[in-house]
This record gives sequence, C-alpha cells and structure tokens, in this order.
Amino acid sequence: MQIDHVVALENAWRTGAQQLSRAERQALANDPENLFAVDGHSNSQKRSADAATWLPAAKDFRCEYVEHQVAVKAQYRLWVVPAERDAMERVLTSC
Repeated sequence: MQIDHVVALENAWRTGAQQLSRAERQALANDPENLFAVDGHSNSQKRSADAATWLPAAKDFRCEYVEHQVAVKAQYRLWVVPAERDAMERVLTSC
C-alpha cells in the first residue's frame, strides 16, 4: 500500500504550485483531499501524470478520482491544460 497524491506534486509544480507560499505547498502535499491509499503498481504507473495521460484502471472509481483532482486544483489555484480539461470533462459527464 502506498499513498498517491491525486494531483501529483510534480504536476502541481508545473501547473502553478511554484507560485504558492511554502506553507501552501506544504498544505497541498498533506491535504487529505489530495491523498489516496493505492497499490504500488498503480502509483508507479501514474507517476506525475494528469487526467489526460493516466486514470485509475477501475472505471467506477474514475469519477471520484477526477472530482478530487478538480477540487485540489481549484483549492490551490493550479491550472489545467486543455488535454487534461478534456479528459476531466469526458470522465465527469459519465458520472
């Protein structure tokens, strides 16, 4: 069992976290909304991917996963690139 950052910290950095204060970055890294217990294989597959390049294999969990990504990105004012937005919309319209 491993802990996955729903919005990977590297992805967060690339999408605006570098503009956050140290305290905000620490809050992002430890935010329960951004943390899921996952198997090691899934965590290593995902790495720092966003919704455009990786989604959970369990299709019935994708809605919850993407909902958390959206909430975290909104909370910390992180941006979403067009391909990621499109993938999020595809998932969320099927919920």
